[in-house]
Amino acid sequence: MFSRPRSYWKFILYVIMTLVCFLLQSVPAFGVRFLGCAPSLLLLLTVGVAFFETPDFAAWFGLIAGLLSQLTTAVLAATDAILFMFAGYFIAAALEVFLQRKFLVYIYVSLGLVLLQQILDYLYHLVLWERLPFAGALINQMLPIFFFTGLFAFPIYWILWRYDRKFREKEELL
Repeated sequence: MFSRPRSYWKFILYVIMTLVCFLLQSVPAFGVRFLGCAPSLLLLLTVGVAFFETPDFAAWFGLIAGLLSQLTTAVLAATDAILFMFAGYFIAAALEVFLQRKFLVYIYVSLGLVLLQQILDYLYHLVLWERLPFAGALINQMLPIFFFTGLFAFPIYWILWRYDRKFREKEELL
């Protein structure tokens, strides 16, 4: 990926977007909350990077984004890091083989992963600590995060798509 000098700008874009998504997801002062729940912006960004990069890069990016996401939750094990890493790798690999790079595929995959993340988080807390009944957790946490994350899917994908197209055009000119 980083064989040409213009690709470093793409890397810088990923670093900036990761930091912005991390701050919006983790800092309540920015007001990015819906019913007290923050969207999973780093997961959306990981899926978006998997759409435009190689499986190896997407896996490493997912690992780093998952570790950052782990800082904002009360989960002790690195479940987000593992989920993000495998999601990044398998989505990028599936895009090379049989999936299409379309916005609707991005939405379906992203929301499916957000739902999987919330269910795994619920099961993890259920095993270690006693938690709300499933219906209460579904209404108070899972669904608000699911829908609120879906609202942020379009802007994140659009930014990644636009800059990926711009970087590819510049690389083709060289």
